[in-house]
Amino acid sequence: MRDHLLVVPVTAPAGCPVVVVDDADDADGDGQDPPYLVVGVDGSEPSGAALALAFEEADLRRCALHAIAVWQPPVFTLSSGDTLFHDERRHLSGTLAGWREKYPDVELRPEVRIGSPVEVLAEAGERALGMVVGRRGQGGYTGMKVGSVVHGLLHRAHCPVITVPAP
Repeated sequence: MRDHLLVVPVTAPAGCPVVVVDDADDADGDGQDPPYLVVGVDGSEPSGAALALAFEEADLRRCALHAIAVWQPPVFTLSSGDTLFHDERRHLSGTLAGWREKYPDVELRPEVRIGSPVEVLAEAGERALGMVVGRRGQGGYTGMKVGSVVHGLLHRAHCPVITVPAP
C-alpha cells in the first residue's frame, strides 16, 4: 500500500519525473490486450511534458496510449454544452497533432470524457500499465507544486502514477 503520508512530500519538490508504485499494482499489465498507458491532457505546460514522456514510454514499451482530456461542464454558461464539449475535443485533437507523426508506431486513442478528472483518470487507469500526468494542471494556486488532480490520483489510482514537472 502506498504510504499516503510520504507520497506528496516526496513527489512535489522533485525536478524530474517521479513514479509512485503501490505494492499491489499490476506492473506487468496482466490481462491487458493490448497493454496501454494513460496520459492526462489539459493543455498546461506540465501536461505537455507528460504527453512527451507518455509517447516515449509507449513507444519503448510497444503499447497503446490513451490520451484523455476530462471536461467538467460549467455551472453557468451562455454557450451550449454541446458546443463547449466539441471545443474540448478540437483542443485535444490539436494538442495531439504533431505526436502521431513523431511516434507512428504508437497506437493513440484520444478521448474526451465528462466528469471529475480524478475519478475519470483513476477509472481509465484501472487496467493500465501506468498513468502519466503533469504535476500541476491549469487550475489552482500558482504556488502549488502538486495540483489537486495529481494529489487525488496519487491516493486513488490503481496503477503506477508518473508525475511530470513543467520543463
